Amino acid sequence: MKKLLILFVFFCSVVAMAQQDPLYSQYINNLLLINPAYSGNTTDLNLSAMYRKQWVGFEGSPATFNANGHIALSNNRMGAGLIVLQDKIGSDKTSEVTFTYGYHLPLNNEITLSFGLQGGAINYYSDYSDLKINPADTKFNNQSVWKPNLGTGFFLKSEKFLVSFSVPKLLKANSTVDQLTTSLYNQHAYALGAYVFQLSYRIKLKPWVLARMVSGVPASFDYGASIKVDDSYSLGFFTRNFETYGTFAQINLGDHLRFAYVFELPTKNSVGSQFNTHELTMGVRLSTLNFHDLEKIRNF
Repeated sequence: MKKLLILFVFFCSVVAMAQQDPLYSQYINNLLLINPAYSGNTTDLNLSAMYRKQWVGFEGSPATFNANGHIALSNNRMGAGLIVLQDKIGSDKTSEVTFTYGYHLPLNNEITLSFGLQGGAINYYSDYSDLKINPADTKFNNQSVWKPNLGTGFFLKSEKFLVSFSVPKLLKANSTVDQLTTSLYNQHAYALGAYVFQLSYRIKLKPWVLARMVSGVPASFDYGASIKVDDSYSLGFFTRNFETYGTFAQINLGDHLRFAYVFELPTKNSVGSQFNTHELTMGVRLSTLNFHDLEKIRNF
């Protein structure tokens, strides 16, 4: 039964054009996950490590590990970053190393326009050793394919609003075995809008909408909102296409450390409520250059 489930997940992934972007739920607190223009936006050295296990209990379900960091440079006018991740689903595993760059152009005292680029390499690996297949069929030989990656993005923000658009991977990726071509990756585009309402001296409300778009597939939408208290504690709720519902909490421990947790509950329109999802993040902020600022309050 286990091997049948793995085989099922594998063929589903092929139909969905195989390896695609990892799914994240904490992008609202770390836009670098989907937009390279965020590099250096936090005016510090910002490091994060994240682990996401989707649909716990479902054989072959996605598991993602992401380590990322970025640093503000040139008096906070630009930034550079690095993303290292591994995403596994069924028999397929994607490993990425990506360098990011962001340039921040103040339009006035309140609004900043940021542009970003990223580039690196992606390894697409398929391991069929757990599947019951004909070993003579070369289409099911273990495969390891390296592809280049280029991406871009921009965002416009103040302390009250954020509008972001990005395409983290501009290049399509294909694999050909015995004249059979399989699509490994199609470009994804992300559009995000968020606003901050100051409800009181201590409390802020931040609603947002995210659209994920890929050719040939209906757009996916996240709708969410978070409450932030004393700029230290956040509690949020969101839904993905009204098929998955989630909540997250983040706590900032002083100026340096932060911890966040996400719990997602799918409905019967997805995979069923018995297969929930967990996402954990730990991060640190450091002041390593004389123009870095850990005390300034930032909403994005």
